[in-house]
Amino acid sequence: MSALVALEPAGLRRLLKGGLRRGLHRDELEALLQDEWQLSWDSPEARALLQALCDRSWLQASPDGMLWKTRLG
Repeated sequence: MSALVALEPAGLRRLLKGGLRRGLHRDELEALLQDEWQLSWDSPEARALLQALCDRSWLQASPDGMLWKTRLG
């Protein structure tokens, strides 16, 4: 949890915090990307952010891509 608290920017903390317990539904993740970074789901920037988080194993999508869970630690 301390790793999460230290993350900047705040939007990244909120994205990862949202996926800690039950995960984020794709609609929630889309809204968060729009609200925090003004990124649309299909934008290259949003895809790059999500891919970077997945590459670090911080975020993982369900097989159908509808639920996103945070994996820290």
